[in-house]
Amino acid sequence: MKPLHVILFAAVLGNAGDYDFDLDAIEVKPYTLSGYLKGENKLQRLNEDSPLFHTKNKESMKTYASEGDVKFAYFQDALKLDSEVMVNYNDVDGEYSDAYTIAQLFVQYKFDQNNLIEVGKKAPKWGKGYFVNPIAFFDRKKDPNDPDASREGYVMANYRYNKSYDGDVRNVSFDLIVMQSNDHMNSDFSQKKENNVGFKAYFLAYDTDIDLIYYHRSEQSDKIGLDFSKNLQTNIEVHGEFAKTLGADDYAYLVGLKYLTEFELSITSEYFYQKNQSSKSEPFYDHQYFMNKFSQKEPFDWLYGSLYYKNIYNLEDKSMQNSFGATYSFKNNMLLDISYNMNDGQIGSEYGSKLVQDTLWTKLYWYF
Repeated sequence: MKPLHVILFAAVLGNAGDYDFDLDAIEVKPYTLSGYLKGENKLQRLNEDSPLFHTKNKESMKTYASEGDVKFAYFQDALKLDSEVMVNYNDVDGEYSDAYTIAQLFVQYKFDQNNLIEVGKKAPKWGKGYFVNPIAFFDRKKDPNDPDASREGYVMANYRYNKSYDGDVRNVSFDLIVMQSNDHMNSDFSQKKENNVGFKAYFLAYDTDIDLIYYHRSEQSDKIGLDFSKNLQTNIEVHGEFAKTLGADDYAYLVGLKYLTEFELSITSEYFYQKNQSSKSEPFYDHQYFMNKFSQKEPFDWLYGSLYYKNIYNLEDKSMQNSFGATYSFKNNMLLDISYNMNDGQIGSEYGSKLVQDTLWTKLYWYF
């Protein structure tokens, strides 16, 4: 496994040639295949004020990593097999590790145009927020450094009813999720052996996406949730989420917007609040955060390039994480992403306590 990242880099570079037109691509095939290969390098300066500094006791770290993500789906009549497999290899200052993850693997059966069932490992991806999703009861939390990254799912059964209409209410769907966690299945979802049942009702009404959720847990208090998303104009979208634990003073919410200017500056801003702190090992554990991302497409007539800035601000202890980056798209679906990421804050604050103070991060993708 040691040379895997070299192999993936070579595979990425090996596809840098001219685009070839493939007549087979216009044929309808019973399967789809997509994914990416990624090679990355991190140069990190460590924070001497971090309580974790003694675990490294050095000024910096170098990381070489590679990742492969393959999505495959096969269709036959009413049946569909859907899968996603991830392979990771890391070299951190000469310490090697690798992992193979079946992120998703489930079977879908369509009874008719309105009814289907999915059984297997799946990530439902509930919620409208970009950085964090308070109502994503059946999902793993997003990585704040890469909110768009794929996430491993859990083993569950999901029944869905969906129907479209003419009029102000244009679509209605209902999802019923049944999931069990124990020592042998979904053991990292909950430390308790319990049955979990989620019901979600979706409405597209008056050009507004609305989800209403009820989440039952056999060994803990039930939760409720809702979210919405609406385009105020073609270039302005607002969204929000709310989640509450029944019978307890425990709730969380998120409000946000996405705005695209005439000169193609994309702005995503979100405010997140939760009544009670979560575990400090989790992202967004504190009470309130303000997150922003600005991305300018092709600045200064730089074709196929973009610049971006991202800020995550902890409003409780005034610490923050800043990211300045640039991307460039090559031929054959290759993308280069270079960013400088910096944690800033007082000693003892969330981002002032991070082991890594700043990172120069280079990523090269090949999508297929």
